[in-house]
Amino acid sequence: MVRIAWILALLLFSVQLQAQDSNYVRRIVCDLSGEDMFGRGMQHRGDSIAADYLRRELMANGVKPLCKNYYQYFRFRQTRTTPPIVRAGYQSQNVCGYIPGETDTMIVFTAHYEHLGMNGDTIFYGAHDNASGTAAVMDLARMANLQRGRYTYVFLLFGGEESGLVGSRYFVENPLIQFSKVKLLVNIDLFCGGDDGLMVVNANSRETTRYVDLLQRINDLQGLTPKIGRRDNAANSDHYWFTSECPAIFIYTLGGPFGGYHSPTDTCEGCGLANYHRHMTLLRAFLEQL
Repeated sequence: MVRIAWILALLLFSVQLQAQDSNYVRRIVCDLSGEDMFGRGMQHRGDSIAADYLRRELMANGVKPLCKNYYQYFRFRQTRTTPPIVRAGYQSQNVCGYIPGETDTMIVFTAHYEHLGMNGDTIFYGAHDNASGTAAVMDLARMANLQRGRYTYVFLLFGGEESGLVGSRYFVENPLIQFSKVKLLVNIDLFCGGDDGLMVVNANSRETTRYVDLLQRINDLQGLTPKIGRRDNAANSDHYWFTSECPAIFIYTLGGPFGGYHSPTDTCEGCGLANYHRHMTLLRAFLEQL
């Protein structure tokens, strides 16, 4: 009887945890893709509004600033006339924090928080791309603060990704961490949906293959997602600049549902999170075995 009661309690806790995860992430996705963020671009300084929101959220989650006020400022070098519209010289920021562990060996989580902004009166809301990945990183920060462990966890939220990986390149050229102490960097981008599984970019390099193999073994045992695909490295998200400095992978979901891609239809309402708990369970198990 005691064993049955313990199993039931564990199942109830798992259901509650799933609801908490999804509710927290849903709030972050919806807040970041709300109209008052103006598509998180240059227009009305939507990127700065989003950065301040994330800074306050990191503070609430007990994440320490990696630099003054959490912000690493950078400027755009070129003007763009199509979304994301930006002027040369426009100042944006990366949002950077950390949670110390028992050692100074680091696991780094990254996501880009900015999006395409506006084109005239049209808002590109950017729920899937990439409020979803940003929300997942914030969730990882929240959980890391609740269960501090062996590694120091670093959380980097980049501006300027849509304009050519500008913020992440600036960080690599002006680092706030020692890359030699990074065990692994995990970049999360496009994290709504996932009915068909997950894809890992830069999965086949000598530095990262063993990590992707571990992720696959865990999934084979627990059956948390239908597929873990593997791709060679590509300059398609913020992990790219880091791959010359430390082991770095980029994870995104396969399949829907999500509202759209680089479209005004990419809204909070379209961001499916039914698979989120399973994907986060996989990442947690992965982190525990690193």
